[in-house]
Amino acid sequence: MMTYKETFIREFRSIFKYKGMMILLFIGPIFLTLFFGGVYYNDYVKDIPIAILDEDGSTLSNLVGSYFLSNERFEVTNYPATRAELERLIDDGEVQMGICIPKGFESKVSTYQSSQILAITDGTNIVMANNAIAQATLITQSISAGIEMKLIQGKGVSPKTAQDMALVYNVGERMLFDPKMTYMNYLMLCFLAVFVQQLMLSAMGSTFIRDNEYINSGNVLSKVLAAVSACFVGILPAVTICIVILRKLFHVPMIGNIWTVFLLTVVFLIALTGPSLLIASMTKDRVKYSQIEFMLSLPTFCSCGGVWPVDQMPRLLEILIRACWPVINYAKIVQEVLIKGMDFSATIPNILQMVLFAFVWLPIGIFFYKKTFNHIMVTEIM
Repeated sequence: MMTYKETFIREFRSIFKYKGMMILLFIGPIFLTLFFGGVYYNDYVKDIPIAILDEDGSTLSNLVGSYFLSNERFEVTNYPATRAELERLIDDGEVQMGICIPKGFESKVSTYQSSQILAITDGTNIVMANNAIAQATLITQSISAGIEMKLIQGKGVSPKTAQDMALVYNVGERMLFDPKMTYMNYLMLCFLAVFVQQLMLSAMGSTFIRDNEYINSGNVLSKVLAAVSACFVGILPAVTICIVILRKLFHVPMIGNIWTVFLLTVVFLIALTGPSLLIASMTKDRVKYSQIEFMLSLPTFCSCGGVWPVDQMPRLLEILIRACWPVINYAKIVQEVLIKGMDFSATIPNILQMVLFAFVWLPIGIFFYKKTFNHIMVTEIM
């Protein structure tokens, strides 16, 4: 216990001795939260540039165009005269989508013949494309239902009966937790989890390599955990400020228990300690350590469930990721605790998996850490 306390005080004081550590733990989380929060500041994608090619020039085709013109998701920037010109606008990136209303559209619709409005979408930007095609489909379905009701009423049917006939059924929507389906709510808490991972890895690696002689003497496990605790206490005020920024400035809804998140974070950082020790043993140099650690940021984020659902990955790949890195049991579950108010009992499987991860990787990390830096000390003595 004394070893842990002495090491904790020693390492916590050392944070204030090094500008790099202070920037990592005090400024890093806040800067990254403000930066990425600014990127996703808009609630959803809007003002998507589109072009409308009206080959019919009828009253009905003008009505269709007006629906797209008045929708906040779209900005009609071009009215090409030909399909070739429409395709050129999409190929050159001037518009994201082209709406083509074919010749004879009104005459066919008014005589109950099928006619198709063509939406040509640039699929190279999946975010823009998904939003554009979803909104275009909603607009055209609404117009189609309205036209069908008018046609039925034209046969002498009452408006209420016409509506019942045109809309045999409809879907009632109730979107929980994030009604606008914003990228801010979807990504930012997972981003914050990865910020904590990367900044803590940097701080731990710097400590383990810089103070290897001290940590390797005596009870290594106690000193390692004390060093990690000091880094965690150092970063905690900044992370708290980040959560306040997300709630107050970027309006991310948080209804979950912060103490559950705190416990998840403590277990996650203990699980992360083994890989950090192993990387420190492999590199033996803070610059090389940082290179590997930053290289890990993208693959660990992409595999944590924040970008793509974990249950949609190949099962073998999921098992491999869980065996090699703990953020898959941390980032997405933190998001669901804070935004959905997930009960603590639902997080127990993730906590147990991180504890198991720590039981396996922490002894491995300590073994190689002691072996590597004891060898270096012996070499230097000789």
